[in-house]
Amino acid sequence: MRNILLKFCKVVEAVGGLSKVKVSRHLAKVIEPLGDKLGCDLAVLAVEGELTDIPPLKLGVIAHKGNLFAAAGFYQDDTNTRKLAEISGKLGGTQIIVDREGDRTPAWNLEISDDSEHDLKAGYSGSPAVDKTSGYVFGVVAQLISQGKGLAISIEALEKVWWGMPQNLISKSKPDTGGSKGHMNPAKQRQIERLKKELNLAENQCKELHELIELTDVEINENRNDLTRQHMLNMRKERYKQELKPYEQKVEMLLTEIGELG
Repeated sequence: MRNILLKFCKVVEAVGGLSKVKVSRHLAKVIEPLGDKLGCDLAVLAVEGELTDIPPLKLGVIAHKGNLFAAAGFYQDDTNTRKLAEISGKLGGTQIIVDREGDRTPAWNLEISDDSEHDLKAGYSGSPAVDKTSGYVFGVVAQLISQGKGLAISIEALEKVWWGMPQNLISKSKPDTGGSKGHMNPAKQRQIERLKKELNLAENQCKELHELIELTDVEINENRNDLTRQHMLNMRKERYKQELKPYEQKVEMLLTEIGELG
């Protein structure tokens, strides 16, 4: 049986590279190590055999602002003793992380509870963040922003870095609890579905324009000795960038609107 796990690419590098990654004493194979080049620092690890000492967690894009969450991580105290500790708190709003290439990654704001015994530390990076309401992993802890506040990369980012991801690995609907309490109003659900379709179209337009810009950059590099050709290509690139802006703005607007409705 192959077990799939997530970790940060920088963590993979910190332990000495791809050949030295271990999960609970088992050697792990990094099957998707390029997340840090795509706007989100994620790696996908595969381990052959049963990991009986690691409970499986379900992944889901079903968290909501205000939900309680928990995460556990290792850290070193003042005596250099390694400890495993849990933090808890509630989810703030969502935000979009934009890298230098314009790639966008959704993320959650984490608000650590005042009564939480611990705060975010460096050792929590890469830890699964679990929505206590559903029990699903909604994100991967990324960094400390300030005391009592942190950031988690949304589990949605996994689809960006793992091209061979199995279908239905990430749940995108609230689990059925056997009752009507907490079920979304049908009219609101239809509105969200409509917005998601618009979002998908806008994201595809953004992707196509980014690809055109990248192809134009390649042509510019290939024609660096032809100033006339370069001038024409630069004008084309600028036109693509201008066409891209309204689609990027629409993506941000739709993500915000979907988040507020959800």
